[in-house]
Amino acid sequence: MLRGAADRILRMAEKQVAHRQDLESRALKGDLMKAMMATVLAYITFGGSMFGAVYLLLHGKPIQSLAALIVALGSAFGPKIYADFIQPKAQEPGQSPLALS
Repeated sequence: MLRGAADRILRMAEKQVAHRQDLESRALKGDLMKAMMATVLAYITFGGSMFGAVYLLLHGKPIQSLAALIVALGSAFGPKIYADFIQPKAQEPGQSPLALS
């Protein structure tokens, strides 16, 4: 046995844990930033589409205004509707494939 080997192994393990925690922290911050940016850009897109719909309506273009309004509402509520009603849900363990939730 080498003297101090146990201390070196513990020090190496502690450095590895600190490194892993730093990487996990960075990944978490990146995911949070990505989610926040997606929300901000979605609000900007929705606001722009709504502004366009109102602008077209005020300038005598009702059909184009209706199309812009439908696109704005579809882009705002479509992902939520898809996630809640259309996308297949993961099965819970022990649940039969034909069971209704």
